[in-house]
Parts: sequence; C-alpha cells; structure tokens
Amino acid sequence: MEGRDPAAGIDIRPASIDRFALRLQPVGASMSCAAVYERFHADPDLMALAVVVDERPVGLVCRGDFEHRLAHHFGRALYERKPVAVLMDPKPLIVERSLSIEAIQHAIATDRPSALMRGFVITDDGSYLGLGTAAGLLQATLLRTEERNRELERAYAAAAESSRAKSAFLANMSHELRTPLNAIIGFSELIKLTAPGRAPARLIEYAGDIHASGQHLLSLVNDLLDMAKIEAGRFEIEDGVVDLACVVDMVVRMTSPAAALARLALDVRVDRDLPLLRGDERAIRQILLNLVSNAVKFTPADGRVVVFGESRRGAVVFGVADTGVGMSEDEVAIALTPFGQVSGALNRRHQGTGLGLPLARSIAELHGGTLDVASAPGRGTTVTVRLPVALEAAAD
Repeated sequence: MEGRDPAAGIDIRPASIDRFALRLQPVGASMSCAAVYERFHADPDLMALAVVVDERPVGLVCRGDFEHRLAHHFGRALYERKPVAVLMDPKPLIVERSLSIEAIQHAIATDRPSALMRGFVITDDGSYLGLGTAAGLLQATLLRTEERNRELERAYAAAAESSRAKSAFLANMSHELRTPLNAIIGFSELIKLTAPGRAPARLIEYAGDIHASGQHLLSLVNDLLDMAKIEAGRFEIEDGVVDLACVVDMVVRMTSPAAALARLALDVRVDRDLPLLRGDERAIRQILLNLVSNAVKFTPADGRVVVFGESRRGAVVFGVADTGVGMSEDEVAIALTPFGQVSGALNRRHQGTGLGLPLARSIAELHGGTLDVASAPGRGTTVTVRLPVALEAAAD
C-alpha cells in the first residue's frame, strides 16, 4: 500500500531506490562531446549523465573524468567532435528499480565501490529511468530501516499480546486443572490407607503409582500456572514473617527421600540465628524446593548437595550448591529462560517444564531480591538467592 499514514504523518510507501533517482535526461551515444560538455557547463550540480541507445543504458559519463579530458584546448580539439561514447564508462553499475536496497548495497560493496562516487544507472524493465547516487542510496536505506523498525514494533506488539493472552488463559485455568488433580491424589491416597488387608497387593501398588504420578503432575501444573501468573502480573506475594531455618528444614525433609534414592549426600549449612524475613513463606519455600530438586535431579550418584543460608553484608543469603554436571555460560542463560531446556544425556533422563530456575528467580525478584547462578561444566552449580535487608522483620 502506497501513500502516507494520515494519523502519524509518516511516509509508508515501500522503500525502493527509484524513489530517490535523479530523473535526468540521458544523452545519446552519438551526441558530440562538445554538446555534452556544454550541458555540464550549464549545470554545476550535474555530476553524471547516462548514455543510452534506444532508451537502453550503455554507459555513464562522469563530470570529473569528462571535464578533465576537455579542460584544455588540446583535449577539446581532440574530442569535441567525437561521439560521447568514446569517453563514457562502458560498464557502469546498472540496477533494476525492483532490486532491493540490500541487493544494491551488496553489489556496490562487492563489485563496484566506485559507484558511490560516480553514481549508477537505474532502469525499469531494462529502459533508462534515472541516476542513483550515494545520497539517494542513504535516504532509501534510512527509509528501509524505518520500515523494518515499524514491522518489528508491530511484530513485537502482536507477540506481546499473544503472550499476555496465553498467560491470562493459563492463570485462569488454576481451578480447572488443580481440582481434578487433587481429587486423583486424594482418592489414591485413601485407597492406599484403607485397602491393606482388603485388596490385592497389586491394587495397592497401583494406587501408590497413581498417587506419586498425581503429585508429580500437580507440581508441574503449579509451576506452569505460577509462571503464567507472574507473566500476567497476577502473582500475589502475601506479606508475612518467615523463619528461613524452618523453611530449610521442611524442604530438606521433602527432598531427602529423592536424594537418598539418587545416592547423594544432602547437607545443611544454615546459620540458626538468621533474622526473620518479611515475605511470602510459601513462595520462598517454593524457591528453595525448586533449587534443591534441580540439584538432586542433575547431580550424579555419590555427589553432594549443600543447602546454605547466612547473613551477609546486610542481606539474607541462601541457596544450593551441588557437585553436579554444571553448565556453561550459554547453558546458564538457557536454564534461566522460561521453558528453556539445556541439552544433555542427564537432562533427557529428567524431563520437566524448564521452569524451576526462571520461577525461582522471578519469585526472588518479586520479593525485591536477586538470584544468581555460578556454574561450570563438570564443576557443579551454585545458585544464590539474596533478599535485601528491607525485607527483614524484627524478631519478637
């Protein structure tokens, strides 16, 4: 669509080089050099002229070269009656009007750098249309850049709107997804507790599998919905007083069976005189649970996972260090991206949503804190969460 945006007053016609062509009358190949010299003499701003035969460009006459040949009387006597074809550049850069700005730039850069100084010929289906100049190419390039910026802005706005719609949808699915899962978990647990002695052992085993799978699925759904709420700006932090040492104890109790099954040592190095924190206990517990679960998941057998916590430089610092596979800087960036999955054999054995670290970092930031990852391949990973002093609550 060509024209101008009436609302913004912005020229929205597609950028093409012919819009900035100099529509100069060309000269015929048989025109005398004297006649061409007079034309240059009459217009001091005229830098070049196209030479055509039957409207097809065959050369280019550049002012500097041409006037140099005819500047003194010997040269003028030699050339003034000869056709201009003897002094033209017979192989100028010729581009079709439909050629993209990028293609013209590439042609000049790779084949004809001199075209920036001498100019080039623009054609329409092979027929002469006008002359291109460095200034015109620059104008077309700037306009093309503006067009692309507008395209990117529109694409970004569409993507942002799509992301908001997705996040709002997932956030609204909380009840619909969690209610049947809680029912599955509850009934399977009831079967486990009441069936012994009255049902076959295999049925009880199946109930245990259903219960474990339901718990795992509920954990994944909770992570997904929490991230959706964060992206939609609907994740609410409940203000309260948090005893970090108690949170650590609870998380360690929850993850100890998995650590033991993986043959890992799970150590706790938390100062017991840590000040109380003001924040959301469930959310802070979720941070630590995600970090410990990740460490257990990606640390090979006979490794070690350490949960630490201390007061440091006016802040409360806690986190998890492991002797696991570790990550490169690029892999850390991927792991901190929602739904990012770092490749690797160990990772493929432990599928998940890829939300553990991103969710932990987002929750820390919602508390006014930070989450940092220090890792190296084969040297393990340390994830450190820092909560500012402003979140500390005075102990009673």
